Amino acid sequence: MPPTVLLLAIHVLVAVIWVGGMFFAYIFLRPAALTLETEQRVDLWFETLSRFFPWIWGIAVIAPLSGYALLFALFDNLEQTARYVWIMQWCGWTMITLFAITFVAFYREMAHRVKKRLIPEAGLYLNRIRIMISINLALGIGTVITAATGRFW
Repeated sequence: MPPTVLLLAIHVLVAVIWVGGMFFAYIFLRPAALTLETEQRVDLWFETLSRFFPWIWGIAVIAPLSGYALLFALFDNLEQTARYVWIMQWCGWTMITLFAITFVAFYREMAHRVKKRLIPEAGLYLNRIRIMISINLALGIGTVITAATGRFW
């Protein structure tokens, strides 16, 4: 298997995990969780995010590494890079930045409050996380569409 095929497979796989995870959380888990009492809902989201976010930290490293490896394998220089690749880079770095802000500013604060059983306060941070995930989900879907269609522009 040529190295570019392996790099592309890795790059697509991590994108699918990240965007698919956000889609599942926002479109399916969120409405289902709204049927729970506040304490149960916050606990469910805390347990879910505590499993999802370590994956995203790994993806935040693997996606740019595989993306830039592909970029340099496929193009002789950056001036030859197609416009859609620049758009994907911008979206990817924006998503990584928003995720890092979400984790540092909101998730850690939520986790601290969940552990102290300050559930209403934890819920406020959960709502901020929800907003950030909705923004990142929109960026992720846009990036997937760009990746799939960009070479035809």
